[in-house]
Amino acid sequence: MRSLPWLLLPLALNLGPVAMAEDHYLEFNQGQDRGGAEWVQAIAVSTPAPRSEVKGDVEVKFKAKGMVAAKALCWQQPTKEQPGEWGHDENLTPNGITLGDSGEGSFIFPAERFPNGPANVRIFAESKEGKKDIYELQLFNLGGVKWNQGIPKKDPPAAKGLKQVYADDFNGPLSISNDGRGSRYASHKPRFGDFSGWQFSDVLGEGKPFSQTGTWLKIAARKDDASPKGRSGIISSVNMDGKGFWAKPPAYLECRFTAQSAPGTWPAFWTITGLDQGSNGDELDIIEAYGGNGSGHPNHPGYSIVTHPWGQKGSDGKEKPHPNTVVKMMDLGGKSYWSTTFHTYAVSIGLDDTVYYFDDIEVFRHPSNPVSKENPHCFLINYAIGGISGWPIDLERYGNGSDMYVDYVRVYAKEAIPDHVLPLPGSAPEISTHGIGLNFSVAGDAGTELAPGDIAGVKGVSQTSWNNLPGASGRAAELKDSTGKAAEGLSATWEVPAGDQAWRSKTGREWGFNGGNLTMQRGYIQSGGKLAVKGIRYPRYEVHVYLNADDNGGSGRVSLQASGRKEDRYYKLGWHEGKFIESVGTTAETAAGGNLVVFRGQTAGEFSLDWDGNLSGGWTGVSGVQIVETP
Repeated sequence: MRSLPWLLLPLALNLGPVAMAEDHYLEFNQGQDRGGAEWVQAIAVSTPAPRSEVKGDVEVKFKAKGMVAAKALCWQQPTKEQPGEWGHDENLTPNGITLGDSGEGSFIFPAERFPNGPANVRIFAESKEGKKDIYELQLFNLGGVKWNQGIPKKDPPAAKGLKQVYADDFNGPLSISNDGRGSRYASHKPRFGDFSGWQFSDVLGEGKPFSQTGTWLKIAARKDDASPKGRSGIISSVNMDGKGFWAKPPAYLECRFTAQSAPGTWPAFWTITGLDQGSNGDELDIIEAYGGNGSGHPNHPGYSIVTHPWGQKGSDGKEKPHPNTVVKMMDLGGKSYWSTTFHTYAVSIGLDDTVYYFDDIEVFRHPSNPVSKENPHCFLINYAIGGISGWPIDLERYGNGSDMYVDYVRVYAKEAIPDHVLPLPGSAPEISTHGIGLNFSVAGDAGTELAPGDIAGVKGVSQTSWNNLPGASGRAAELKDSTGKAAEGLSATWEVPAGDQAWRSKTGREWGFNGGNLTMQRGYIQSGGKLAVKGIRYPRYEVHVYLNADDNGGSGRVSLQASGRKEDRYYKLGWHEGKFIESVGTTAETAAGGNLVVFRGQTAGEFSLDWDGNLSGGWTGVSGVQIVETP
């Protein structure tokens, strides 16, 4: 994302004044009468507070200054009286509400009769002069009827011929981290481009901004003492390294969610093929929903769909068009708005056409752009508040807060591509231009020493100009970086327990490796040892630790200490066909098969490593250490 709201250039379409009926039933709704200057903010709810947890019969008290009549609606599941599969809008005040001079009114929300979980009680009011207001009271129903929750048992019709390769119904503990490394989702747009006015924040704690609530992911947008400029949330299926979940077309992606329509709210579900500025990738905005009614607000009749072929030109040399449409959802399916109840939004990226769906109803189609069909897509779900949309933010009467609830996301494709990583632009996929490699070599054994031009290291950060550290103990003060230049001020000291020098520096097995990686892996320090590195000038970096053994693999632990804190990584070393496989285990019980551990997000000017390569199953050790600068 992110497109400016050029689709919405003033949609202040007035369908005409609404005459008040005798029963004060006001015939207007989002997506029907969008209005203009006649829209005002008059309604203030005193109880319950916005976003409260409720159950049973809930009295709602409000004041609508200057208004004379009101009503309230809430979406209800199918009932005996109205059995339609979509559910229906239930009038909570069939006799209307007549407001006195004070504008005060009240009604009962019988929560037990309505869906369990997120509820949006919408209050409508009107004045004698035709002024109008809508207030969306977000509540969470602790009781009620369980309806339409979680991933459906049936596959979506548009995914026919594909298999499910990803699904998350958010009914368990969340896995979200700031950069996405070591977790399922990142809490920022990968690499660049956060775009919300209330900033997409780090994971600050439970509910800030993410929480697993009921069977849903809740993204809480708040402006409070902890975040005086406001905060909200985004989740991305890939991390800052470009590693994570990608779907290769033909593919089908869908998400079901609901949010609040209020000035500034901007929920979205979308895909991208490129992560970096100027990457000329495709962006598929499956839904961009803009909240707020009245003059100076989007007054959107539904939601927007846009396909962006960023920076691409056609055969005529002109910039490719951005196919788009406005989905008038109030005319489709159950005829309810995106803030009224949950809906499913999807895209099918085919080799011929790209097709968008709303609740399994096709709503837009265009020929697939070559970039879209030739490259994998990752997905993002966000609750932006203002920002580059250009629309103003005004959530004061909602206590400067708003919630988005995500029910599930699932993806279908021909096959999964779990090893796909999008490398940083401007660098060869095999060679990192900013790193320091330390190779434990065996004194007197040229077969364990890397030459200046040898390339070694895991794909994506491998480098040349490795520094050979011969023997079981020693100190090196004249080290070079991956460009071959002297790394001034950098030093490394390594040692093994006293009396063990004669056997700790070992020659290991090839384990399927070849080239520079075989050379780097051949020499290693077996069982236990320590390494201290000082004078690191990278402001942010990762430490990659490469592991090896003789004939028999085993399990081990590597610990990193820096700035008074300690991190542990555990592994089980085995045959991986000459590939480096990262183990992310942080306890012996969670240790996974791997021959590489990584410590990310390092900022200290020095660190120390120690390792125990003989926890069980055979003696292992460390063959090399790489310090990789990160953005």
